Amino acid sequence: MSSIIMRTENLSLKERKELEIKCSNRLNWTDGGNWMGRGKAPNCMVKERIKSKSSHTLLFPTDLSANKWNSEWEKTIRHGGYIASALLGLATGFIATATASFSVSVLSGIVLGETQASIEYPKMERDWSYEVIFEYDFSWSPHPFSGRTLTQTITGVSKNHLGQQVKLNKNIQKYELNQLPDGLGRLLASSPPKITTSVYS
Repeated sequence: MSSIIMRTENLSLKERKELEIKCSNRLNWTDGGNWMGRGKAPNCMVKERIKSKSSHTLLFPTDLSANKWNSEWEKTIRHGGYIASALLGLATGFIATATASFSVSVLSGIVLGETQASIEYPKMERDWSYEVIFEYDFSWSPHPFSGRTLTQTITGVSKNHLGQQVKLNKNIQKYELNQLPDGLGRLLASSPPKITTSVYS
């Protein structure tokens, strides 16, 4: 899995903010779109696009680990609740340290979405696995109509003891960059890809 970085300019966070302000200020532009502000006209058509993909696979080598997973899922689904913010926190912790807590209470958001308790969960059995895939699509431009967004896709894939896919669940969330802490979207999308594995316990 790899990161794809497409940049037309290398700008600091301060320079990007200044460019956003200049390009968005209507007082700097004529009705015909010509620059009339101070100094040289900024390049408001510059664009930045970054995509990345990483994953973590949970293994269930014993009946004990599979039964624990199933029991915790049943408890979580019984209580319901959607935890979208936890998904971003899970991804942030994983990308930053590769030691994020892959607890059922957090992963349940991938399956539950905005619905409640009746949805079927990814039941595990001995020698099965559950892969969590993180994908990011970051887009930035100082142009006020070009969009500044981060799309986060988290996919859960369960496989049986033969490596065959049993179930796939996907959660897609789109954030405006002004909804996130400065630099977080770019950080998540440009971090080196990771492929890790752990035994569920």
